[in-house]
Amino acid sequence: MLTVLIQNPNFLLLDEPTNDLDILTLNVLEEYLCDFDGCILLVSHDRFFMDKIVDSIFVFEGEGKIKNYPGNYTQYRQSRKKIVQAPKPKNTSVSKTRKKSSDTTIQAKRKLSFKEKREMEMLEALIEELQNEKSEIEKQLNSGTLNSDELNEKSERFAEVINQLDDRELRWLELSEIEE
Repeated sequence: MLTVLIQNPNFLLLDEPTNDLDILTLNVLEEYLCDFDGCILLVSHDRFFMDKIVDSIFVFEGEGKIKNYPGNYTQYRQSRKKIVQAPKPKNTSVSKTRKKSSDTTIQAKRKLSFKEKREMEMLEALIEELQNEKSEIEKQLNSGTLNSDELNEKSERFAEVINQLDDRELRWLELSEIEE
């Protein structure tokens, strides 16, 4: 990757660039990408990384539909919550009523079961715990006060936390797609 970056490209295509990076390297990559003057096409499950780097998101809505959303991942999720929470107007005409009844059959297929709702709630709590643990480990690793054994132990735990976080976030995203 360094040999490509040294050539001063104007377009970068990155697939999960944060995988297997230590914190220092991750920070250097974030700084470089924030200062990068060209275009970056990035695929990542790392929400924090995306929030720092991206200013536009391609959202795959299903059935071959892709929407360009201006903003970072957190802004996108907040806007989706507002859309879902907004009251929908009632349909009064016959043709719209038929459409509404067909829509409810589609929605019935996509509804979360009780177990899936509970799983989603548990995932949200677990993701928050893992994100807090990740932040705490990052602080400890950046403090410079750890000896080599503690540093190795914290680095291994950091990698485990990231893997668990990725798995939980992926499952949460799957469930949130069903919920819509």
